[in-house]
Amino acid sequence: MDHLLNKLMDELNKHIESIAGVPLFSELSADHLREVVSICKLKKFSKHDCLFNEGDFYLGFYILLEGSVKVFKTNSKGDETVVHIVKPLTVFADIPLFEGIDYPVSAQCLEDCLVIFIPKEEFLKLIKEDHEISLKMLSGFAKRLKSLVNQIEDLSTKEVVNRLAKYLIKEIKLKENMPEPFVKLTTPRSTTASYLGTVTETLSRAFRKLQNEKILKIHGKVIFIQDLKRLKELAK
Repeated sequence: MDHLLNKLMDELNKHIESIAGVPLFSELSADHLREVVSICKLKKFSKHDCLFNEGDFYLGFYILLEGSVKVFKTNSKGDETVVHIVKPLTVFADIPLFEGIDYPVSAQCLEDCLVIFIPKEEFLKLIKEDHEISLKMLSGFAKRLKSLVNQIEDLSTKEVVNRLAKYLIKEIKLKENMPEPFVKLTTPRSTTASYLGTVTETLSRAFRKLQNEKILKIHGKVIFIQDLKRLKELAK
């Protein structure tokens, strides 16, 4: 048993720099990060696996290390609304931590995922015993809240083309062997549409508009950015 525990701790310690890069924990010292790591669990999930469902008893929150996760709500008709598409080094399911409620949303893997799970009870005990941790984490929660407010503002004030441009800017990757910046779509177009507050047909029209204007060039699931300056202007 001790051997398995030591092996898990070694694996988690490999990711301590990743945890330090998460806004929620960015202000913590190395010693405090090790305290957090000591209560974490490393978990692997396969594509389409559900991490939790809306209404499930709240057990804790997650940090995504690899893959992507769809966070969504389902209405009485079974229609999904995507609240968030989680990318690596992002905390999710943290909102109910202090509210004492069940999971208000569902989460499903869009591809194979590696996550760190932080159990609620152990985490609350940790921050109660060390108030310095909780104080330093307040700024992390403020960063998280600001991100959510920005997302709501985008949905209410920006056109779909502008929302898409901002989404693509966040997703851009740069590689030496590629002639120009690119985005590789790892999520279904319907999921991306829901996240951007629209429907698949409207999103497809937005893609076509950007392609016709020579801002994008689409090859399957890879989108090459031909005019990064114009895309940034649209994303403002």
